[in-house]
Amino acid sequence: MPISEEMQKGLLGLITQEQPDANQDLKYLGKTLRRERIEELTVFIDKTTPSSIYATDMIADAVRQWSDENQQKYNLVETGCLGLISTEPVIGIQVPGRARLYYGPADPTEIAGMLNAITKQVIPEENLIGQMVLGNQQAWEDIPDWKEHPFFQNQTRTVTSLNGIIDPSSIAEYIGWGGYRSFYKSIRHYTDKELLKLIEESGLRGRSGSGFPAAQKWAKAANTTTDRRYVLCNADESDPGGYMHRVLIESNPHLILEGVMLAAYIIGANHAIIYTRSRYRMAVKRIQCAINQARELGLIGQDILHSGYTLDIQLKRGPGAFVCGEETALIASLEGKRGSPRTKPPYPATHGLFGKPTLVHNIETLAQVPVIISNGPDWYKKTGIAGSTGTKLFSLSGKIKRLGVVEVPFGTPLGDVINGMGGGTRTGKPAKAVLLGGPSGQFIPLSKFDISLDLDRFQQEKLVLGSGSMVLLDEQSCPINLIKNMMDFIRQESCGKCIPCRDGSRRIMEILSLISSRSLPENKYEALDRFKGVTGILELAEVMQSTSLCGLGKSAPNPLISGMELFREELEEHVFDRTCRAGVCLNMRSFTVDAVACNGCNLCFTKCPEKAIIGSPRQVHYIVDDLCTGCGKCFEVCKFNAILVN
Repeated sequence: MPISEEMQKGLLGLITQEQPDANQDLKYLGKTLRRERIEELTVFIDKTTPSSIYATDMIADAVRQWSDENQQKYNLVETGCLGLISTEPVIGIQVPGRARLYYGPADPTEIAGMLNAITKQVIPEENLIGQMVLGNQQAWEDIPDWKEHPFFQNQTRTVTSLNGIIDPSSIAEYIGWGGYRSFYKSIRHYTDKELLKLIEESGLRGRSGSGFPAAQKWAKAANTTTDRRYVLCNADESDPGGYMHRVLIESNPHLILEGVMLAAYIIGANHAIIYTRSRYRMAVKRIQCAINQARELGLIGQDILHSGYTLDIQLKRGPGAFVCGEETALIASLEGKRGSPRTKPPYPATHGLFGKPTLVHNIETLAQVPVIISNGPDWYKKTGIAGSTGTKLFSLSGKIKRLGVVEVPFGTPLGDVINGMGGGTRTGKPAKAVLLGGPSGQFIPLSKFDISLDLDRFQQEKLVLGSGSMVLLDEQSCPINLIKNMMDFIRQESCGKCIPCRDGSRRIMEILSLISSRSLPENKYEALDRFKGVTGILELAEVMQSTSLCGLGKSAPNPLISGMELFREELEEHVFDRTCRAGVCLNMRSFTVDAVACNGCNLCFTKCPEKAIIGSPRQVHYIVDDLCTGCGKCFEVCKFNAILVN
């Protein structure tokens, strides 16, 4: 929706005024945009990818129907994600003069009752997350603040501070909360060298896992003589189990955009590109909307806010290859070439896109920049620890009780994230380990859950922090199966340019498949192949680590190496005993029919998805081993205990 001329003037006033509260009109506009003051009932609905599988449209319809029946006006606002994904769909309800209430999971059939109660000053406590008090709003008595919830209690929300609070498709709301002031202050009152000094003093390090000091990379790009520089924002998050960057960009795209704009100004770039994948439809829609709104307001384009600085930002969509997360492969993709990495040096900071100096960062790193400029490096360094300042995003998945995205200071113990914010295992079974860092990460056992999450400590322990995805395993999880799935992912995503990664990942996948599958009758050498494979798999992994071209191949065997060390007993059970203690590797099981117990009820015959059971009604049935996949459906449905597990 186009921004009116009057609104444009007000928004620019909020951005350019050093003390906007001194102006009563701007003060009132700011409170309105922050929804400290509302005139009518407002319902906030989380509309992001995590909530898209739920009936959020039915919730909106229920609100609309309630409004029609009660003849009461209301506003419906789409917001981002608070981060507590296990309680989706999350809604907020706010009546004039009172604090906003958050509920989740919300049921469309209960919306009318909730609205009737809240409009009558009665608070339903079922599925209540908490209240959020803004400005001079009256708080609800005996209702906890939403930040007191165990999931949010020990978080330090800086880059996620507006997630789930503002409408991500509204530049006005972002500005109302102080957005783009850092950018305006920078282009009008600071030189690029002064800003670079602030970044250096803050101790900002890349959040992609390597932890390289940001200021060093920025200085290389800024000091390389050229006629053109680029800033590339890598929004192509693709780790299995990792979704924190996607949630961030869907919940607050203007923060990412402001970080890109500041980085471009600091290194002297007039061109910036945000790179994501085509199938991230909501992320694409929202970042493109943010770019269009910023351009309409004059924050992107020629002579921005009469500062003399010019910047153009484009959104580019890639095909969705995992390898394009590597910076040189990303650049090759943007140049119209096949997305495959090249050797380094030269590094992109000096020879990047089209041979020009190029600054490449992921969205989490760039999102830190407006926070640093706004509050100063001394304030920023108060969070985290020496050497690893600020906060880090982590996504929690696997067998964890509370799935979601958390933002914690560097130095936070791993156990506090898993057992505190995550609530431990959802099954109540003891935790076994956590896979940290996705398909390029490592297993961290329960005995090391006291390790602090900081870059230097992980380097000392020879561990991988990675981009921040955490997959929790409990006693009902099979690490061998998880390693196999990760290697299968790497095999499919390998660009194929170098032999160690291309053929090594395929061969490791073959060995793991032999280990986790039952023997085939026609392969009489299968046991020998299995033993030979498992004895040489570590050597093959080390070859991949030492000879692969890029970080994808070098780090691909990490889960395998750490998993074989931690779970050797379970590995031996798979190899020698041909059993999976967790019961996850279904292909290891085989089934037979007890001819005495079978009465030919024909139920297993009708339920078998592979048509591997033959037999006539009231006759003994038979399972064809070559067709059976070990799914166990026949075992589940048999009422006479006639199916035997071998």
